[in-house]
Amino acid sequence: MKSHATEGIRLDLKVDAYPVSVNVAMPTGLVVNELLTNSLKHAFVGRDSGTIKLHSLVDESGCRIVVGDDGVGYPPDMEWPKAGKLSALIVQSLRQNAKATLNVQTAPEKGTYVTINFTRTAAGVES
Repeated sequence: MKSHATEGIRLDLKVDAYPVSVNVAMPTGLVVNELLTNSLKHAFVGRDSGTIKLHSLVDESGCRIVVGDDGVGYPPDMEWPKAGKLSALIVQSLRQNAKATLNVQTAPEKGTYVTINFTRTAAGVES
């Protein structure tokens, strides 16, 4: 936040403790880092305020991670992750290692939200 954000950008952070295997933790961390960096660099161009959301919430079935912002949103012709880019490879690793599902929602001037879901079983944690 200190290296990329302007003073008016807030971080809405809610994180539950959730043990996972290293094969899930590493790609999850890389995906979250990529999404946060994208928000800080691109979401608030021409604006002096906004909110970035990082929620990692756990229930009896698994984990739901939401990374999003109320920024400018992706252009209509853009998708994330973009095929052939490193982020697409990391997302593919997360899908394989954690059987994760990803949902990307974006709209002009309404921001971008990416939701990642995976079960406790797929994360390598025994019930």
